[in-house]
Amino acid sequence: MDRKKVYEIFPQTGVAEIRFGMSPDEVERFWGAPSRKLKNFLGNRSEVRDAELMTYAADETVAEIGFPSSYANVTVQGVQIFQQAHSRTISELHALDSDAYEGDGFIVFRTLGVSLSGFRGDDFKALTVTAFRIGWWDESLKDMAPMTA
Repeated sequence: MDRKKVYEIFPQTGVAEIRFGMSPDEVERFWGAPSRKLKNFLGNRSEVRDAELMTYAADETVAEIGFPSSYANVTVQGVQIFQQAHSRTISELHALDSDAYEGDGFIVFRTLGVSLSGFRGDDFKALTVTAFRIGWWDESLKDMAPMTA
């Protein structure tokens, strides 16, 4: 994985060349073999490439794609996730998607299909962004509060 590459998040579709619903073999053709395979705490298959994390649903297709702040060029609809003040990233994403929720350190923009972690803190190394397929966060949203401006 190239940390200098621009990784554009396409809401409800995927990231760069990777689309939700792809198989692990299809992902490997674009982004290479994973350096590590594991099960997350929910039992879903996950793969790590450098520091990028790919998570698969029960049907073994891509459901979520995550990046830490060391991938400086992650964007969604022109918003540079890691290259500006956290508060600006949050407000720009909220302006694009008012169907947003917050809880347990996460901010979830449901319509965009994007979640942020660590953006209310001050540790740049703790920041992550994920793109997710429709419905992936729905169960967790029940325990979160609607985000206010």
